[in-house]
Amino acid sequence: MQIGILGGTGPAGSALAARLASVGHEAIIGSRSKYRAMEVVDKLQAEWKGRKLNIVAGDNAMAAAAEVVVIATPWDGAYGTATSVADLLEGKVVICMANALTRTGKEFQPLVPPRGSVAATVQAAVPKCHVAAGFHHVPAKELGDLDHPIESDVLICSDFPHATEVTAGIVASVGNLRPLDAGGLSQATPIESFTAVLLQLNVHYKTRVAVKFTGIPELAPNSAEPARKAKPAAPAKADEPAEEGA
Repeated sequence: MQIGILGGTGPAGSALAARLASVGHEAIIGSRSKYRAMEVVDKLQAEWKGRKLNIVAGDNAMAAAAEVVVIATPWDGAYGTATSVADLLEGKVVICMANALTRTGKEFQPLVPPRGSVAATVQAAVPKCHVAAGFHHVPAKELGDLDHPIESDVLICSDFPHATEVTAGIVASVGNLRPLDAGGLSQATPIESFTAVLLQLNVHYKTRVAVKFTGIPELAPNSAEPARKAKPAAPAKADEPAEEGA
């Protein structure tokens, strides 16, 4: 699948591009400056030479022309970036992975955008696109380390079932990532905010945590939906006894 990443030159966007390319997707790293995107692509290709990563550099318009688009900009740039390529996003699945956070002293604190979440802000900015929130809790450094698998659950929320389905398929294509359907786009508010908690845990325990839930039933392949259990076959009817004297 061809996946464009707006703001793909940052740590999260470039890490996602590398990981997606490593499992067979074509990743287009977009930026306001195509030359900045070219620098990032050259760095990734040099770091992972021999892997033949299908990563292309372009501006944000080129990335927005992809089949599926990811917004990986800083949270306060998501609205402006989305509106600048709004005509290219119409009718497409747009995955928003931005978190509205700030750091005050030693603590990370969530911010609440006017629409309640960054994802909802993007949906309001481009009403005819299909926004799904996802990839918020996957640590960027581990995501970009292609020598090691990354194990995490990825919470996805959207008001469009098709957007949830497409996003879940992309998540599931990365080994050891499990997509989970967290409901409608209103759930983006707590999902984005919870990232502050994870960052605080990273600081306190000097590590990089990821989210993993228990009690979730087995999922269908490339889906966030539970696998359907096969119905037991109906018992065969016993042959009726033959009538006497027949």
